[in-house]
Amino acid sequence: MDWRGSAIRGGGRRGADRGDGAFTGGDLMQGVDERLARAEREARAVQEEADSLAARRDALRGEEAEALRELARMRLDALRRGADGGVVLERLDEAGRRARALIERGTQARTAFEAELAERQAALLAANAARDRAAARLDEAEAAAERALEETRARLAAADPEWRRRRDAAIEAAQVARHADRKAAFARRDREEKGRPYEADPLFLYLWRRGYGTPAYRAGPIARLLDGWVARVARYESARRSYALLTELPERLAEHAARMRDAAEAAAADLAEYERAAAAGAATVPEALRQALERAEDAVEAAHAALEETERRRAALTAGEDAATRGAVAALEAALAHASVRELREAAARTPTPQDDAVVARMERAAAERAEVERRLGERRTEAEAARRRVEELLAIRQEMRRRGYAQDRWSFGDGALVGMLLSELLRGALSRDGFWDRMDQHRIPQGGGASPGGTGGGSFGGRGGFRTGGTIRGGGFRTGGSF
Repeated sequence: MDWRGSAIRGGGRRGADRGDGAFTGGDLMQGVDERLARAEREARAVQEEADSLAARRDALRGEEAEALRELARMRLDALRRGADGGVVLERLDEAGRRARALIERGTQARTAFEAELAERQAALLAANAARDRAAARLDEAEAAAERALEETRARLAAADPEWRRRRDAAIEAAQVARHADRKAAFARRDREEKGRPYEADPLFLYLWRRGYGTPAYRAGPIARLLDGWVARVARYESARRSYALLTELPERLAEHAARMRDAAEAAAADLAEYERAAAAGAATVPEALRQALERAEDAVEAAHAALEETERRRAALTAGEDAATRGAVAALEAALAHASVRELREAAARTPTPQDDAVVARMERAAAERAEVERRLGERRTEAEAARRRVEELLAIRQEMRRRGYAQDRWSFGDGALVGMLLSELLRGALSRDGFWDRMDQHRIPQGGGASPGGTGGGSFGGRGGFRTGGTIRGGGFRTGGSF
């Protein structure tokens, strides 16, 4: 899916107004909405094809029943001479009535569902439009607040040493956090690369897993003697110390990096609070606008859910899962499969009467076509079920994104191509749900109250909070142990 050429609401306009090129929460939610709308269209198209095949299947059932009734009347005299001739005609008449009722009922139900679906789709369009209006109002308020903050920063930078002190502290904390993240990332890579020789050596791995050389080691006298001999021959003790440092260091550095990130977020929040206080309310966004957008988003999700519920009921009708359809089909098939009816077919096929042969041929064509239609219908129903599951998955993803606050965050994607790829991998099963959220969070710039420190360089702060961390270290680093 290409989100770059779409008309992005809300967050996209905010990113453009700031001129920072950031991919915002508004962009993200708009992209998910577009993907969801496309999935709903695809599911609807497949279901409509299944509906058409189901209608044709019912019509063919009716043609078979009608042909059999015609054949029975042509052979009325022969049937009357039989003991069950009246029963056969009665069953065929009932089968015809069942078939006509089934076709009529299906036609009426499909017409009703089309009307209901049109109503649900109109409600969804109206909910989307209301959500976009609420987002636009919030965008305008946030843009005005951001302009007020920029003006305040310019004034503080020129005349307020306390602001400069807080700004410098925030920049320094962000730099420290980035450096700590890089060291932790390097330690993880170092652990993976330098740990392989240790883990590939069966003697080292045996002693390591037994905890040899540590208080956790437990063994009897003979096993302890043999393990000691193995450890001396393999020079285990020096390798154990090196490997222990190699495995412990990434965890310690990760904990340190987490503390530094918290400190940087706190410094950024402190700076932002000072700026907001200096702006004297001009940088405040009314909470009522945020709540209005949340209510509009709730209405959009409710409209999606209502549309999906109607689609599920329509699919159940096509599948013949309701009690009335199951009963009518069972009675119809029982009548057509009755032994007397089979004998009637066989007798007609043996007679030289051309009228009999024409009716039998028509009946056989209807039966053959119905078998093919039912095969295709089974395929389309499977496709429709898979398409509805994709819609349900996207709805769940959208709800989870809102719960996680993604709509309020900024992102380091640049555009929506990567998000579209991640969604595609998730929907086809190439990426787990946990893996999807992990990959998303790698690009998240969380909302934390930070503000851009006046173009001074150093830490890179987001306009809606947080700072950027990550990156890689080229060369350098620490070394532990040698190969075992």
